[in-house]
Amino acid sequence: MQLTILGSGTCVPGLKRNGPANFLQIGKKKILVDCGLGSLLQLERAGESYKDIDLVFITHTHVDHICELPSLIWVLKWTPGFVRKKNLLIVGYKGFKEFYYNVIEKMSKKPNTFKIIVKEMKKRMVFDDFAVENIHTLHTPISTAFKFIHKNKSLVISGDTDINERLIRFSKNADLLVLECSFPNNKKCKLHLIPRECGEIAKRANVKKLLLTHLYPASPETRLEETKMIFKNTIIAKDLMKINI
Repeated sequence: MQLTILGSGTCVPGLKRNGPANFLQIGKKKILVDCGLGSLLQLERAGESYKDIDLVFITHTHVDHICELPSLIWVLKWTPGFVRKKNLLIVGYKGFKEFYYNVIEKMSKKPNTFKIIVKEMKKRMVFDDFAVENIHTLHTPISTAFKFIHKNKSLVISGDTDINERLIRFSKNADLLVLECSFPNNKKCKLHLIPRECGEIAKRANVKKLLLTHLYPASPETRLEETKMIFKNTIIAKDLMKINI
């Protein structure tokens, strides 16, 4: 598996951090996890293409995590000289289908040359050479964390969440844990994580490496220092960073 951080920021525009989005390559499968502002351009900058995306996993439906999903569907239909044939699978938590058909499909319309398959995860999905698991997170009624499992390696991406025991158990022994770390310790916001909590989750889950993302503009380096006081093997996300798992 190789993870590319397309956007390590939030809803707040910035020149250094795009909106929340990740590109994940597992074997031949090309996967988006969230599709925030700047995702499509960041794919091009990373040497990938929106044309090749096979699957999209959405952690939750807040606009900063999903705003370029209609754009992805639209451009797959209307790029001159390009006719997409393979279907696009879009996956979310329970309740995602209703949101998709009431909001996203009305904006982007149905394509003519390929199908969009929308699924809601219960606990586990199995593909040719990898599996995906999920749990509900403490953020919205339909927010979720995903675990990607490939050749005895595991990657957990939390999406937005608050600290809870379920997330700690879900992240147990992960090779890489990607946690949102919206604010520093002295700015705790309900339903988001701060460095002290990120470090505690990683330590108690016995993960190999922790990556902090979803960073509001103020003092991201302070958040790294605060987290490393609890969990040493912590790094901070930067746009277009690549990590092999």
